[in-house]
Amino acid sequence: MDMSKVLIEPKQKNGTFNSTWLKTFKGFEDYSEEEAERILDQLRELANIVCCHVQKTGT
Repeated sequence: MDMSKVLIEPKQKNGTFNSTWLKTFKGFEDYSEEEAERILDQLRELANIVCCHVQKTGT
């Protein structure tokens, strides 16, 4: 497969990824708004790192 032609797209377009969304997942139900926002910030940071790595390495 030619990786230069592969596009990475989120399955959920125009999704709302906020503390309410996060708290719908098992294990996050009892998180406070502040805790949930902190986790979301960490997830966004991880996503940015992964995307940059994929763009640089092509794998």
